[in-house]
Amino acid sequence: MKYFEAFGGNGYHSAFLTTYALSAQAFEDIPFPRLRGAGCRNITILADRGMTNASFRDFGPPRFAGTLYHVVKTSMPGAFHPKITLLVGEKKGRLLVGSANLTALGLGGNRELVADIPFNEETPELVSLFGQAVEYIQRHVPEGDPWFDTAKKRALRHAPWLQNAIAQAVAAGDGQPLFLCDQPEQTILDQIIAAVGDDPINKLTILSPFWDERLEGLKQLRNAFGAPPTNILLQPAAGLFPVESLERFQDTQIFDVDASGSSRFSHAKLFIAHGVAWDHVISGSMNCSLPALLGQTTSSGNAEAGIYKRVPRDTALAELNLDRHEDVPVCLADLPKREERESQKIETEVVFDPGNFELREGRLFWDARANGDNVPIEVQLFDRGEEQLLEVLEIDKTRLSQSWTIDLGRGRPRVARVMVQGGQLSAPTSVVDLAILSSSTLRAMRGRKRTIVDGLAELDHEDLMILEALNELETLDVSTQTETGAINSRPHNASTASEQQIVHHTLPYKAFIAARNRSQSDGATPLFLRTHGETPASLINGCLNRLVGLVSEDLSKGEEHALDQQGATDFRTTEPADGPEDEEPASDTIEPRAKLARRARIASTSKKYIQAVSAFEQRTRNLSGAHITTAELVRLRVLLQVVLAGAMPIDGAPRPHQILPVSGKDGNDWPRLLGRLLQQHFGAIHALRKLQVEADESEHNRVLDYLATVQFASRAALEGALSDTGPTALRKPLAMLAKDLEAQIEGVIGSNQDDQSHLDNLLEKLEERFADALGLAGR
Repeated sequence: MKYFEAFGGNGYHSAFLTTYALSAQAFEDIPFPRLRGAGCRNITILADRGMTNASFRDFGPPRFAGTLYHVVKTSMPGAFHPKITLLVGEKKGRLLVGSANLTALGLGGNRELVADIPFNEETPELVSLFGQAVEYIQRHVPEGDPWFDTAKKRALRHAPWLQNAIAQAVAAGDGQPLFLCDQPEQTILDQIIAAVGDDPINKLTILSPFWDERLEGLKQLRNAFGAPPTNILLQPAAGLFPVESLERFQDTQIFDVDASGSSRFSHAKLFIAHGVAWDHVISGSMNCSLPALLGQTTSSGNAEAGIYKRVPRDTALAELNLDRHEDVPVCLADLPKREERESQKIETEVVFDPGNFELREGRLFWDARANGDNVPIEVQLFDRGEEQLLEVLEIDKTRLSQSWTIDLGRGRPRVARVMVQGGQLSAPTSVVDLAILSSSTLRAMRGRKRTIVDGLAELDHEDLMILEALNELETLDVSTQTETGAINSRPHNASTASEQQIVHHTLPYKAFIAARNRSQSDGATPLFLRTHGETPASLINGCLNRLVGLVSEDLSKGEEHALDQQGATDFRTTEPADGPEDEEPASDTIEPRAKLARRARIASTSKKYIQAVSAFEQRTRNLSGAHITTAELVRLRVLLQVVLAGAMPIDGAPRPHQILPVSGKDGNDWPRLLGRLLQQHFGAIHALRKLQVEADESEHNRVLDYLATVQFASRAALEGALSDTGPTALRKPLAMLAKDLEAQIEGVIGSNQDDQSHLDNLLEKLEERFADALGLAGR
């Protein structure tokens, strides 16, 4: 089959791929839409840094990297050369390890060899290969990558079988395939020798398109097995074999791997050690060369990956349709000599590396790379396809890595280039936009959860339905550590292996802030995982941000539409339209029965508001001795915004959904309800002292959203009480509460300008949404 056909299978939610050469255009034209179309949205590629930069320079950057999938550039002293595709589903997986790059030729042009290993409940003996592959890929991710940890945790969250494979590190059973890879303590050649064991080797068959010039890799391999007779399979027309170096080898013959004369390049790599008992088959990314077989023990060692499998004696060649290869011997005189090979080589120009860029909460972070004596002077930011220059940023020449505040009103940057003194531009690179990536890569929701989320997307104002949605989403959430407010304290060994889930380590919020401040003072990039992007609290917090206009329509909607015209996330920010339909009808036009019905509806809805506040008070009392998570902060935020949305204005006629009075005898006046809610976290339990968070910047941003909302709500409640018709008895306690709250917020924010900007931005959105509606504009 063609390699690209492997990417259209259903039932996978995550994909991790590695490649030496990456053609973004070929990937986005063929495998990528197949993966997304089949529901696989969490996609990450690791590619050789030098080759990726050269590809982006020559053919342009990818359209969707950084927004709909993630590309990690990594490097080795030699080359990052493994070709792995790991597809992960809830109960199944597929591991492909071979010779095919993510290029047009690798996907469908070359002749490639790929080991295809499926996993399901009927093949538990293969699970260890998948755990080893995940850990291998993780090992080659550069430190500080902004997204891979999140992608991995999202994959494991919905694949308990893979969690167990990693946790248990079970060795493959006797006779099962083995995963081979570069290791600091053991070369791939060492692993092959160990796998073959004590089975005497009578012959070697080697298929390799590339070789080291002195055939040292061939020498090491033959010596490891006693220098048995060796058949070398080549494509003579490719002219890549160093024939002069073969003179020092005995019992070695060369054969044409493709007697048909096909123009397709044979890029497959294969080693067969023919033993007395077994045929030992090794395939993967490894050429028969010293950097591939000896890896990190050499100064120019490669990263490589392959699969070992033993099959019955004298069966491997026939299974691979190579049993007739000895019918087509190659005369050494017909192979190109060194001078001819050298004349065909193309000089490669050194590519100026732009480093890595990530966009996070309105700031652009640059992880610079050294480029010889070149001195970078500016960063140029472009939209997709580099059609428009959005912004030029001046570089501080005294620092390697730095950050800037970006004007997102000009557009979200998709591509970045770096200019050095003299005017030379780097290769283009994709900007990793964490806000888009965190939503566009979420697992597609189905069933009741999908219905709830769709209902949230249709809301145009805060409603108690949001609280009901949070409760139901928490019930549906199946992870061990839910976000119901209390930390799950069950010991790690309290569950069986089959029940184990990812454990998210937490720490007190005060300790998180202290560590974060130290990290920022040292110039480190904040850890930004967004691990729980699909959990109830995150979904509800996103809904609240959408309603106040904090989330832009541009985020993932345009990306999804551009790819498959099926946007998975609705980021609409429409509010109820002003007009006659929203105005209170004149009293004299309402029939008496209609008046009675409206009063009954208002009374019933008001009662629900009071019940919701009372339930929250009881919930807080129940949590008085426990730690809480940011999920509990989101719950308070929901209630505050719901009350604000249902509050009647101080002056003027209310809209139909505004039913809570400024003052009243029934306890349903909105300044009172806001005060009762705020008192729970800033009087009853001191929420920030009990808060436990993960070491994740998105957790902190959720806290900032909460602080902005409680600050605005406390100010609104006080202004309501101070109005002519407000409850005078609440003025003093609300004023004291607001003062205490302001002091706590100041303690959290301190002198951090980024945090203050985040807070001010949301406060401005809350003002725009509620101030006029409540009659507070100008107060």
